[in-house]
Amino acid sequence: MIAISEIYRPDQVKMLFVAEAPGGGEKHFYHANTNLYRTIRDAFEVMYGNFNSPEDFIKFFKSTGCYLDHLSQVPLDKANRQARLDGRKTAAESLSSRINEMSPEIVVVLMKEIMPFVESALGQPGINSVRSLLVVPYPAGSHANKQNCISEITQILKLYGPESDFV
Repeated sequence: MIAISEIYRPDQVKMLFVAEAPGGGEKHFYHANTNLYRTIRDAFEVMYGNFNSPEDFIKFFKSTGCYLDHLSQVPLDKANRQARLDGRKTAAESLSSRINEMSPEIVVVLMKEIMPFVESALGQPGINSVRSLLVVPYPAGSHANKQNCISEITQILKLYGPESDFV
């Protein structure tokens, strides 16, 4: 069975968004039922106008070469800090492999705490496509965090999005 995220992976990933890990159960960015989905969609709507449906947004996201992946492909135990850190460390090698395969130009890390693990993944041999590595706050915990995330993603889209001068 193909993972839902693979269905929406563009042939050429230009901008890779990296979150920590998928949620448990049916919660997933590509099911359009998470806070992260709503936040990223809100940022894209600031730049490109409103989308008629979740499917329209997901298709647009893909058509612009954007893709969301996770540091860890499995949910992490958020209750156990050490297990969560161990999971992040273990996941960096797998992420490195996926980044090498996708060859994105821009990587946007969607949580400041995972930046060192993404940097570790990018530091592996063979990864040379990434021209910009950026980090934004994760949109959880408060309305301010969500607004900061939307604002920072909007700025990234202005600089590196499909209608930018970034080449």
